[in-house]
Amino acid sequence: MGALIAALLSGEFKIRLVRQRRRYFQILLGGVLMGYGAGLAGGCTIGGFFSAVPSLGLNGFVFGGAIALGAFLGLQAIKRIG
Repeated sequence: MGALIAALLSGEFKIRLVRQRRRYFQILLGGVLMGYGAGLAGGCTIGGFFSAVPSLGLNGFVFGGAIALGAFLGLQAIKRIG
């Protein structure tokens, strides 16, 4: 709700309609993949990283490396776009 209110107050909120039919498939597939990934994750970053690393769980270290790599790649993508 806070993000919506801030977007409305700044004039940045805009509803966009999809023009190409294939985008609907892409949107649906993206939502399904995000839901599946959320189910596989079995928790949040607190449980996946901060609880596993002190226990010396390999999954925590793999998760931390994946988060760091994802953050780096996301930053590089944002730099190219902006």
